[in-house]
Amino acid sequence: MPSSFHTPSADSSSRDRDRSIRRPRPQISLGFMMLMMLIFALISAGILYASRVDAVQEEINLLVKGTPTSAGGEKSGRLPHLVFIMFTFTSPLLLAGVLSSGLTLLRWLKR
Repeated sequence: MPSSFHTPSADSSSRDRDRSIRRPRPQISLGFMMLMMLIFALISAGILYASRVDAVQEEINLLVKGTPTSAGGEKSGRLPHLVFIMFTFTSPLLLAGVLSSGLTLLRWLKR
């Protein structure tokens, strides 16, 4: 008999060992996916609002075309600029507050 002869029980034990070594496939939970969609929606809303700010539009035109579209000393469009800055600073805090409140509510309802 050759020495390389394998019995079926030896093959099945090596297959079981190989299966235990393999790592599970990475998965994304539904809650994490919804959280990422919420974050990307907030980022998209910020970008949309930023595109309406005159100072940002002028910078983009300067970057793309190389020439400014209007005089740089104008005061028009200051309110959207301030609102955009406040939105940028407060949106992470608001998102954390909403998520924390939602989790607290879910924990309270599970009791």
